[in-house]
Amino acid sequence: MAQTGRDAAHFASRTVAANLRVDALTAEVARAFAAEGIECRLLKGAAVAAWLYSSEAPRSYSDSDLLVRPADHHSARAVLERLGFVPEVEEARMPHWWREHAVGWLRPGDSAAVDIHRSLPGVAGGDEELWDAVASPPRLITVGGAEVATLPEPGLALHVALHAAQHGPDWGGAVTTDLERALAQTGDETWRAAADLARRVDAVAAFATGLRVSEQGRALADRLGLPHTRPADVALRLGGAPPVALGFEQLARAGSAGARLRILARKFVPPPTFVRNWRPAAARSRTHLILAYLWRPLWLLGHAPAGLRAWLRARRD
Repeated sequence: MAQTGRDAAHFASRTVAANLRVDALTAEVARAFAAEGIECRLLKGAAVAAWLYSSEAPRSYSDSDLLVRPADHHSARAVLERLGFVPEVEEARMPHWWREHAVGWLRPGDSAAVDIHRSLPGVAGGDEELWDAVASPPRLITVGGAEVATLPEPGLALHVALHAAQHGPDWGGAVTTDLERALAQTGDETWRAAADLARRVDAVAAFATGLRVSEQGRALADRLGLPHTRPADVALRLGGAPPVALGFEQLARAGSAGARLRILARKFVPPPTFVRNWRPAAARSRTHLILAYLWRPLWLLGHAPAGLRAWLRARRD
């Protein structure tokens, strides 16, 4: 038993030390943003740790996730570049339907990583609507010696559920633990407010799906009168969508034959920034980039059957 206690204390101390490095990064970026009048909200990491965890049983985290006010994204990019970060993908060159809810920014010198969010997973509403719904009133916490704004409690609850829907029950780890702790420590009033936020940002299906990852969450979702149905894209992500499956859903949602052709063209010939992220070897030289483009159609066709089957199952379910 004594050994178990020492192991737990050692794990806690290592976790705190690793978290302090991330907290220092969060403070650095938050201060730089504040100096330029850029508004942001810390989504996970220290925000969730302060909300749900204790110093005796800390939550570990490896990067910083910041939701940036839509009007400030251009300025935020300039600040990050000045701090030595580079984006994993150049979103400006990506079609709007292909953009993710966040872009990772990496600093080669010290391997620091920060994810800049324009939205949250499972949110179908616009970026402005999301910011207006979840960003106020800001909840202030101290991170790395800096005062950092995070989401109010209903916003954090919404995000924890959406995160669970994004990864599903098989992901395990902090995703499931965060949800279980939030359900155990937070009353129905907060979850009812979170459900109202989900309606405002068109994320009810993903919110309900995330709650139902947990047995306690299923009972809560029923008390809140949340739907049992879920869109195909939410179902695919929850089940761990195989490659290409989400592409079939994008094609199905396209409004016209011309739109479908444009999607197909982009899938077969994506921007170079996407190809370098998809096939890291493509970043080595122009020759490697050309080889990646030649491989791209074969890769898509090879993964199409499994992706189509998964998409059809999600649509049927």
